[in-house]
Amino acid sequence: MMLSLVKNPDILATISLTHPELFVVGFAAETQDVERYARGKLVSKNLDLIACNDVSRADIGFASDDNAMQVFFSDRYEKEALTLEKASKDKIAEQLASIIGESIWQRQNG
Repeated sequence: MMLSLVKNPDILATISLTHPELFVVGFAAETQDVERYARGKLVSKNLDLIACNDVSRADIGFASDDNAMQVFFSDRYEKEALTLEKASKDKIAEQLASIIGESIWQRQNG
């Protein structure tokens, strides 16, 4: 049996290019060079923000109630990267929602 695969389109990159009025957020789960890979995706997909976590850590992520993330912004926002320290996934979600909301407000209001 032979299985032929077809590459899917890059949805984030397509949305960010076809709808520049939208604030586009990406998520990345990386096992190494987290910052480098996240920043690469931020640029290549033309994102406003990317949130990433290091899935090689056993104490956070998929098999844990806790998580930790790094948040990187597009250069157009002139914001430094943020680190969301290890906390419950609910707390991380609240922090991330707040960061995204503030960033959208900043984009709309200069």
